[in-house]
Amino acid sequence: MRLSPDLHAHLRMTPIDNSALAAQLETIDLLIPDIQPLASRFPIVITDESGYRLKALVTPSDTTNIFAEHTPTVWQHYPLILDSMLSEDNPLRASTPGVREVTPPVIVDPEASHFQLDMGFKLFENGEPTPFLQARIDRMQVDAEHEQRTLALIDLLHRAGALEPANVRHQGKEIACYLVNDKALSTNLDKAATDSDSVGQAISLALAIADSQKGLTVERSTQ
Repeated sequence: MRLSPDLHAHLRMTPIDNSALAAQLETIDLLIPDIQPLASRFPIVITDESGYRLKALVTPSDTTNIFAEHTPTVWQHYPLILDSMLSEDNPLRASTPGVREVTPPVIVDPEASHFQLDMGFKLFENGEPTPFLQARIDRMQVDAEHEQRTLALIDLLHRAGALEPANVRHQGKEIACYLVNDKALSTNLDKAATDSDSVGQAISLALAIADSQKGLTVERSTQ
């Protein structure tokens, strides 16, 4: 549901650490800022589900903070997320006719435990975003830029021939994904990149991802 001052003026949000919620999932979307702090903790693969995504393959836990000091970026703002960071066919992106919406559009989960009627930060005051909400939107816009950088990195690795299709076993399931071929990086990346800075960053991030994949049970794809 899109966030609206007409529909959600009553909501008050209590910020909580979302890492406990994320720790219940088997896969979690990652962005570039997540790679270095989390690559040593989880295998990271690239999937092609409604667009390319970096995903951590997580073993769920309700006894340990599996993320240590770094909650994955896309979970830092839940129960809010920018509309643009969801896939185009996601039904949550649908507008409600006849109501105002914040700009840029934001999706909200009004049933989340963060919202209570009698406590927490107001999201709207006199029909406008409060400083609390505006600060959240500003941070989410920064993360939307991280998402574009992440997609550009994945595209660069594809063009360099540094990604190989594979099927991996995770939590008893088979996941179709791409793995990093680190041997192809030095051979082809210079030709695919447009500037030296992107080459250096791509190599550093790709090597971290490749290192995270070493313990996976892999069946190489013939695609």
